[in-house]
Amino acid sequence: MPTRLKLSNSPTAGFTLIEFAVAIVIIGIGAAILTSFVTPTAASADPMIQAQARAIATGYMDEILLRKHDQDAGDCTGGRGNWASIRCYDGLNESPTDQFGNAITILNDYQVAVSISGSAPAGITVNVVHSSGNVNYSLQSQRGAY
Repeated sequence: MPTRLKLSNSPTAGFTLIEFAVAIVIIGIGAAILTSFVTPTAASADPMIQAQARAIATGYMDEILLRKHDQDAGDCTGGRGNWASIRCYDGLNESPTDQFGNAITILNDYQVAVSISGSAPAGITVNVVHSSGNVNYSLQSQRGAY
């Protein structure tokens, strides 16, 4: 007589409803924890805006540090490309432009303010603000009289 395979009627085969519910709860908690690490889309632009503000401030600071250190401003006419002294930059407040005054329209959301203080060494502060109000980047340096 051939041997028949008998299916097991054991109570341990498969999942019970309680085990299934517990597994769903654990998976849900894990998913909630993982999604808390994902940054919202609105905040994802802030690092880019911060990096752009830093680049603008660095560009202005580099331009200023290439000028002479004079106690008086000297000739501050003809735009930034013609300025000879760092004192000409004191009080500058504008949307980013190149040194010849040409607007950089893609950067219109930023505002640059420069202040020069002291004499030797002179303190230089370049402050860049984004129109969103979320980014206010300040860069400071000094320029000696040499």
